[in-house]
This record gives sequence, structure tokens and C-alpha cells, in this order.
Amino acid sequence: MKTTSRRTALFALLFSAVCFFSEFALAQSSTTTQTRVAGHSRATIQGKVFDPEGRVVSRVRVNLLSGLTPIEDRDTDADGQYRFEGLLGGTYTLVANLSGFSTLSTDVLLQAGEDRSVDLHLQISAVEEHVVVSASPGGALATQVGSSVSVVTRQDIEDQGAQNVYEVLRELPGVEVSQTGRHGGATSVFIRGGNSNYNLVMIDGIEVNQFGGDFDFASLGVDGVDHVEVARGPQSALYGSNAVAGVINIVSQRGEGPPHFTFLAEGGSFTTRRFAGGGSGLTHGFSWAFNFSRLDSGGVVQNDNYRNQSAYVSLGYSRTPKREFMFHFFGNANDAGAPGPYGSDPDHLFFGLDTVSRDKQNLFAYQASYSEQFTSRLRQVFTLSVAPDRSFFHSAFGDSFLKNLRVVAATHGELMVSPKDSFIYGFEYNHEQIQDTFITNANANPFVLPRATYAYFAENRWSPVKHFILTTGLRVDDIRTDALPADPSSGRPFLPQASVAKVNPRITTAYILRESSTTDWLGATRLHGSFGTGIRAPNGFDLAFTNNPGLKPEKSISFDAGVEQRFLNDRAVFDVTYFYNRYKDQIVVLGGNLRNLSTFTSANLANSRGLGLETSLRLRPVRSVDLSAQYTWLDSSILALDGSTLVNSPFQVGQPLLRRPRESASYNVTWRRQRLMINTNAFIRGAVFDVEPNDGTFACSLGLPCLFRNKGYVLANIGFSYDLPRGLEIYGRLNNFLNQKYEEALGFPALHLNFLTGVKFQIPSR
Repeated sequence: MKTTSRRTALFALLFSAVCFFSEFALAQSSTTTQTRVAGHSRATIQGKVFDPEGRVVSRVRVNLLSGLTPIEDRDTDADGQYRFEGLLGGTYTLVANLSGFSTLSTDVLLQAGEDRSVDLHLQISAVEEHVVVSASPGGALATQVGSSVSVVTRQDIEDQGAQNVYEVLRELPGVEVSQTGRHGGATSVFIRGGNSNYNLVMIDGIEVNQFGGDFDFASLGVDGVDHVEVARGPQSALYGSNAVAGVINIVSQRGEGPPHFTFLAEGGSFTTRRFAGGGSGLTHGFSWAFNFSRLDSGGVVQNDNYRNQSAYVSLGYSRTPKREFMFHFFGNANDAGAPGPYGSDPDHLFFGLDTVSRDKQNLFAYQASYSEQFTSRLRQVFTLSVAPDRSFFHSAFGDSFLKNLRVVAATHGELMVSPKDSFIYGFEYNHEQIQDTFITNANANPFVLPRATYAYFAENRWSPVKHFILTTGLRVDDIRTDALPADPSSGRPFLPQASVAKVNPRITTAYILRESSTTDWLGATRLHGSFGTGIRAPNGFDLAFTNNPGLKPEKSISFDAGVEQRFLNDRAVFDVTYFYNRYKDQIVVLGGNLRNLSTFTSANLANSRGLGLETSLRLRPVRSVDLSAQYTWLDSSILALDGSTLVNSPFQVGQPLLRRPRESASYNVTWRRQRLMINTNAFIRGAVFDVEPNDGTFACSLGLPCLFRNKGYVLANIGFSYDLPRGLEIYGRLNNFLNQKYEEALGFPALHLNFLTGVKFQIPSR
């Protein structure tokens, strides 16, 4: 096996080298004439960004593109200025974006050695031009991507007064959040009917899923977060395993402009306390940003207290646009009591609160990257990331632990073949391993179960005609799982090392059918659609409690198609998208005698589907008002097992998938008047199919019902902020102000009416 792995790694390096040098040669030959003319003379684009009243605006993100490829981006300084240096002659595109404002794309023809001044003028707009990386390795404007992508900005997060990432995910179409009732309670995210382990989760591009795809969102706070990207639909053609239903990428704040710092302190109901501090800046090519935070809550019942500590650090160095070094760090330590379910008890199995059990987790993520711009058309990026995740669970029945580790080494090249064609290629080595109290060898000792993936991928974005972009991609994953030792106590035989190769294609299209008009109430019409496949490799328990050496990854086949229509000179934008997801080869556990684990086996037999409609509206009628709303209709269904007309007990064919509502909606309204901001938002969820909260589906084996209907609810919040002189801000918020009594997960009551109030201080003041 080691020899084979070395050969595979050598082949991978040779593959990358061949791709790199062939593309480098192509780029060199295509730019020889340009280089001779330029005489290596570099050019500059600089200017200021103005608001609709003609005033300069600071901290506006300005993106520079060459053809379809994002080159650089800058935030304007306190004087509203931006500057891009060291550019070769050619045609570039400038796009400026601020929450509620944007500019039309501005094309600039730059001569070699020229210093051009280009001022940009923001206009009120509901359309936001974000460069997203979750839907393309090299980044792309969201409007040029055929996939369904949503971006939650820092301004959105602050307006809603959110403490955790999952709070802002609720407002997105096609996304469902289910939390077990309280601060620190296990929190799952479902996208378009997919399972909660069907989402690839990244922090600054670092994969942080556990072995097999699981991820608990309870511990992810918003302090230090710049924005959150959510790409809906399978993205395994880009990212491989776990990107079955979508990708969630949390992007931290970065160093820009002169040094500035922010501090906040807040408190509220249930003895909740939160403190955070951070800063960022850019000096002589060295960029830095950091944020440290702590959240404490006393909880609602005994053993419900919670502590969460997080840190983000981002460092970069670039004295020339040709090369850049970056380092990212994320750390989180949390400690949560686990009182168990204390709400709905349909089978009357509740015997009192668990006053002993506690769950502790330490999650870290590190990434170092280096990028080199070899020519104006070719850029190569190298990354190395490490993400250890350790959990310890203490209970009256004994302690247990879980250790996950993921190491990813990757390189990819970004080649601008022409202004209308960009090509990305790359190689990735992904090592993941798990060690768990319950995964043991013949001596009843936990052992490390490793898995390695060697992946090759390529993507091409092509615009053959104006306003039409076709993106095609392909990734090949060679997934290798080490041998599992025999365990007579559980009945598991020796399982040899296994290897499986998976090919995942993707194709997306975006086409502007009708261009914007400043004289007509009806604006641009954009069509978008995508088709692709996704995979999820088995988790530790799928592998450990089976005698099936042929267990394969789960997979999906999905497509979507939608229309985005703009109105009122881009002050309103409406999107409706139809999606269909077919999930196949899902792993089921057959057998079921807890006294003899050899009766359990895993097999790829289950099937399900999710189809529906996502609609969203964003409206910016005047500068002071920002309104957004979404509605999702989902038809999910459990399908029959392969070769059968039945499903695994206790489910039935045609039943909806657990905790995935047929209907959900949300709205968010923000109003500003000088120093005052008022925000109200709400999430509305319909009824869901759920399980008995104490024993789950095992209640059925006791002769009791185990599947129940969990009623819908409305979660409505309202808050304000007020800017005082000298960088001081006060704010407050009422959560669940309708005081609804509901359970996102059956048996786990959500928080009743509660409040938060706090103060924020910025140096220097805006």
C-alpha cells in the first residue's frame, strides 16, 4: 500500500507539473508580444469611490477583474481612495460594492506604464456584486456563476444583532436550521432536503468537517467574520467528498487600510454575557487582522450553562501583486451542559433532567498559502491546511472521546486563456482520520482509522458571446481507506484496505437575456442553471460496525434552473429557482440487536429525493430602507431501498425527511435615519416530521410510537443601534418578541422572549 501511495503521489506531482508547465508555456507564448511592448513597465489604476450625494465612502470593496478572472480587491481608505499597482497593459474591469449600493461594471483600457485615475460612483441598488470563492476555486462574480449562491455580509450580521453563524443562515432560501433549543445545543443545517452531513463547511477555505461529513454549527460565532457564502447544489466537482448538497464558507475579516480596532460588550437574559475585541490594518505590504471573543450563558434549566471562546487571526505579506503569502488561524473551545430533552414527551419516557452530562470541544484550523503571478495570464496557488477537532463527553454512564484530524495539501493554477476564457486545474491530497471510544480493535482499544484522497480537478469558464457564461468542471477522487482490524467482541471481521474512484462532473450557465434600462421599470433578466453530482464518503461508524468491505460513498445527482429579474433601476431584484436532488447509495444499518453488534451491517441501499422552489426578493426603494424576503417550498420523500418496495424500519415509502419542513420563509427589514438603525426580522417554519426525543427510533423496537409531527412556529426579532460621538455605539435587541413556545427539535424547547443589550467602541471612529 505504501508503495502504491508513493506512486500515486509521484504521479500527482508529475500531473501538476505537466499541467503547470504546459499552461505556463501557453501563457508565455501568448504574452511575449505584450511583454516586449510593455518593456516590463507596470501600470496603476487608482481613484475614489463616491456615494449618490457625491461624498467619498470608506471601506467599500473594489474588485479588479481581467476578463472573467478576479485579480485583486481593495477596501477604500478613510478618504475613499483605492489603488491597484504593478499592472501590465490590458483591459480591466472595476466593480465597487457596499451593502445596499453598487456600481455598474467599469471597463478600463490600460496602456503599459500608464497611471490611470478612475472614480467610481455608487448608486442605490438591491443587486450586490460579490466575488465568491465557494462556487469557483479562483473566485468569480456571483452574477457570472450559474450556481445558486447567497452571501451574508458583515453589515447584514451587525444589523440583525446575530451572535452565531446559524442565526444568519436561517434567512437564506433553501436552508433549514435545526437546534436543540439553547446556547450550545447541537445545531444542524439542511440544504435543499439533503442530510446535515451533506454540506462541506469551510473557514477561510479550510475544510473543518468531521470524518464522514458531520459538523455542529453551535460553536461558530460571528465575531471576526467578514461574510458567509452559501453555494446551494452539489459542489463535489470542485471540493470532492461532503459537498453533496452545498458548501458553506465562513470568511474572516482581513487586514486593510490604516490600523483600526473594535471592542464590544453585551449582556442579556439567562445571564448571557459576550465580550469581543479585534483589529486590522495594512502597513508596508504586511496585512494583519485578529479577533478574540467569549460567550457565556447560564442556561434555562440545571446543567444548561455554556461557554464559548473563539479566535481568528489572519496574516499576509505582499510587496508586489505578483506574489502573496497568507496565514489563517481559527480556534474554538466550548463547554456545554447536556440536560437532555425536557419539553415534549409523547411516549412519557422522561425521567428527569440529566444533571451530569457535559460536552467539551476544541476545534482548530490552520492554513498557510502562497500564490505567484508568473505572467499576466497565469497564477499558481499552493495551500496547506490542518484542522484538528477533539471532543470529550462526560456522562453518568461513562466518559467518551472523539478525535478528528484533517490535513489538506493542494495546488491549483488559474490561467486566463483569453479575455473570454479562463481555465483552472489542480491537485489535492486530503488526509483525514478518526479515533473514537466506540471504534475498537480485538483488545477493546480505540484505534486510529485513516483515509486518504488523491484528487485531480479542472474547471473552465467560457463566454463565447456577450452576457453568456458557460462553466464546466470535472474532479476525479481516488478514496483510500486503511484496513480495519478484526473485533470479535462486536462481530466485526478483518476488513482489508479499500479503494474507490469517483468522478464528479458539473456544468453551470448564466445568461443575461435582457439588459438593464434606466428608463424602463423592468430591468435586466438573468437566467441561471446548473447540473452536477456529489459524494459523501462513509463515516467512522458506517465502517466500524459492518462486515461489508464494498461499502461505497453516498452520492447525489442534482440540477436547478432559475430566473433573476431586476426592477426599478436595480432597486429591486426577484429570483425564483426550481431544484431537484436525487440521493442514491445512502448508507443504512441493517440488523439491530444491541447485545450482539455482529447483527449490524452497513449497506448502500437507501434512496431519497428533495425537489422544490426557492424564491427571494431584495428591495432597496430608498437609501434608508433595505428589505429582503425568501420563501422555500420543499417536497422531500423517502424512497424504497434498492431491489425492494420497502424502506428500513420504522419509516415508510413517501414519508418526508426528518426535520425538513415543506414550507419555510423569512424576512429582514432595516431602516436607517442618521445615527439610528432599527431592524426587524423573522423566520417562519412549517410543521416537520420528527423522532421521539428520548430514545429516537429505538422507541419503535419497544412497541412505542417513535415518529411524530412537530408543529411550525414563527421566530420574530427586533433591535436597534445608535451611533454616539467618538466611535461609541449602543444597541439592544428583543429575540422571540412574540414569546412563541416552540421546539425546533422535538423535546428541546427554544428560548422564550429574551433580550440583549450592549455597547461597541471603534478606534478610530468612522
